[in-house]
Order: sequence, then C-alpha cells, then structure tokens
Amino acid sequence: MSIDPLAELGGFLTATEAARLAAQIHAGLYTAAALDEIGAARRESARQLLEAAQLGSDDRERTVSVLRAISGAKREMRQLTPVWTMPGNEAKVGHLTGEFHRIARGARQSVTAATYNFEGSSQMWTVLEEASEQVGVVVTVYVDGTVADATAVKKQLSRAIVYRSATLADGQRLRSHAKFVVIDHEVLLLTSANFSYSAENRNVEFGLLVRDSALAESVEATMTSKHGSLYELM
Repeated sequence: MSIDPLAELGGFLTATEAARLAAQIHAGLYTAAALDEIGAARRESARQLLEAAQLGSDDRERTVSVLRAISGAKREMRQLTPVWTMPGNEAKVGHLTGEFHRIARGARQSVTAATYNFEGSSQMWTVLEEASEQVGVVVTVYVDGTVADATAVKKQLSRAIVYRSATLADGQRLRSHAKFVVIDHEVLLLTSANFSYSAENRNVEFGLLVRDSALAESVEATMTSKHGSLYELM
C-alpha cells in the first residue's frame, strides 16, 4: 500500500468507477453497497483503498468530493499521441503495433476492438485471448461480416463477445470499416491498420492514441446502440 492512500486510490480507480461510486454514496448507500459499482475482480482492492484513505459512507461529504475530483481529473487528462507502423520500425514517435499490445495487456476492465479484417497472421489473436482470460476483463470484438471470418474469430476467442456486421434490408451485408481499440472505457486507439501481419509489420499505418474517457465511452455507446440492427452477435 502506498504511503499516500489518496494517490493510490486515484491511480487505481477509473473515471467511470469514481463517478459511479460518488453517485451511490451521495445517494445514501453504505460503502459496501456502493462498491457494487466496481467489478467483482477489483472490488476488494477498491474497498481496501477507500479504507486506507479514510473514505466511505461515514464521511459522505468528503468521500463524494474526493471521488468526484478523481473522476473529473481523469476525464480532463486528454493526451494525444500519434503512433505509426513502418517497415523496419522507422517510426520515431511511437509504434502502432506496440501500442496495440501494451494497452490491451494493461486492461483492467474491458477491451473493445473493431477491425475490418482479422487475419490469422495477426498478433492480436494472442493479445485479445490473453485479455479475455483475465478475471474481470470483458473483451468485445467487431468485425466485417464478409471480409473477416467471424466464426473463426469466435472459435479462437471463445471467451470474447464477437459481433459481425449484419445483412441490411436490401440483402447486402453492411461493410464495417471502423478500426479502433478502447481500453477500460478511457483509452481510445484509432488506427488505419487491420489486424494482419502486413498491417502490423509491412505497411505504413497511422493511428492516434487518445486518453479521453468521454470520447472512449461515446465510441463504445455508439457501437452498443447498433446491436441487433447493424451488428449481429456470433
């Protein structure tokens, strides 16, 4: 445990977790009940950190203020980083494939990934499979229903939630060309790259890593709103 429990708590909680905890404690719930807002795999750690920081329902006003401050600070922490993939790793400002792997392997709650094509040569199979096996991490993958083999994706990533683009009313399948990764509802990686060996090693691909929870949550919410209409569950 850190010698600064408030800093430790601030580093542990995501913006969404802090905001939800604050709302529940402000509404009058006891700490134990409010902690239901935290995923089961992280709940005990959150409880211990709150206790170490002397926060909880016994001191509602201070607790709500601190949690709202954590949430607000993290939502304002908008960091933009350009990332590239180039043959021979010529990019000097960040490596797209490396960022893919780093942020996905660092997930604590969720990984939401969308790609046009998901080829067998991609290293993302291993990364997403590892993430889906982490306790408390929900992995959701969107692929194009014509170009990518959604059945193979679901078979390989058996613990992930897999969607493919749906067939529209005119009989044509929707082309899903969006390519992004969202981690823990806070970090968004937009990219030109498909999940393939060529994109990850041979092509010139460009992406933008954005640390903005409001934007990340908006992207996920938009995709969720299209379940059953533009995307079908595998």
